[in-house]
Amino acid sequence: MQELQTEKQQPIELPKLPENPLVSILIANYNYAKYIGETLDSVLSQTYPHFEAIICDDGSKDNSCEVVESYAKKDSRIKLVRQQNGGVASALNTAYRNSSGEIVCVLDADDIWMPSKLQKVVEAFQSDAKGGFVIDNLINIDGDSKIIKSTPIFTELSSGWKAPFTMENGGFAYNIPPASGLSIRRKVADFIFPMNEAFTRNADTLISYLAPLITVIVPVPEVLTKFRLHGSNLTSSSSYVLKDFERDVSNWERTHQEQKQLLTRVYGKEVAEKLTGLEKSVKYLHFRYVAMRLKRVPRTETKKAHQQLTAHSHFGYSAPERWFLPWAEYLPDVFFAKMFDVVYGANPVKYFLKRLVGDLTNPHYVLR
Repeated sequence: MQELQTEKQQPIELPKLPENPLVSILIANYNYAKYIGETLDSVLSQTYPHFEAIICDDGSKDNSCEVVESYAKKDSRIKLVRQQNGGVASALNTAYRNSSGEIVCVLDADDIWMPSKLQKVVEAFQSDAKGGFVIDNLINIDGDSKIIKSTPIFTELSSGWKAPFTMENGGFAYNIPPASGLSIRRKVADFIFPMNEAFTRNADTLISYLAPLITVIVPVPEVLTKFRLHGSNLTSSSSYVLKDFERDVSNWERTHQEQKQLLTRVYGKEVAEKLTGLEKSVKYLHFRYVAMRLKRVPRTETKKAHQQLTAHSHFGYSAPERWFLPWAEYLPDVFFAKMFDVVYGANPVKYFLKRLVGDLTNPHYVLR
């Protein structure tokens, strides 16, 4: 049971790290036999040797377990735990329960780490006594491990104590990478785990949006992670449909509730009540407006939603917000749907426009 912090919201106090802290690597695997071997090769190639890798197989139907077991036989730092299929959050919870490291890193079963990843992460934590959340940059690779684009996904990473910004902006935290670029101190992890198992996908969202509320972010700007895009993963990252926006809206609403619960556990109800509503989150307003237009909600309602979105102080930091959404409310539903397919969908025109205005569907906001 974690001790309640002071009512005044400050970064939680962290114990001093030992000189060579144990790093626990949490990997949730489901049917990634094709990639898990290369992922584990990157783990075993780390220059920092003091780690354990806990792979929770989430009921895979391929030969993933056999692949992982072959690695576990060669190196005792690799540990396999099996469970029935329960989703990503469930698998990460199981992996966490079987871990003991002072530092906890998340690694997707199809991603790859650079050899210096863990060394850099440990050094980053040791450089800041208050830093409980280390993030690093990524590049995209394809299904054959070839680099898609050599420039990092993020031009800038979040840094420092971001709780005040997050509290004022409906729980929105910015410039934070996906799962394989996230590392947290165990005391921070103890507040976040076990994660809500309703998050069967994208459970890393909980770490990304909960950790900044209670601890300082320490960025490692160099690329330490290769983020793989392949198959359905590639399709979902480059094109969106209505159900994606509806799911994102739902995830934002659930995440916001998780944030309130975390703040209550750590700081008390008074601080939790200071978290502003989702109407203050530009990303939520973005997703909500697009979903409303695609569902052809009455224009009186979409007009109000559009006004809320475009009036937000951080509106305009993603490509759709710069050139499409400002005037989207003036489009009839049929034309909005056609433009949606160009901006967010799989319309071939998008790939021509991408050369002119940048990545239209990049979900990462770069705020300065």
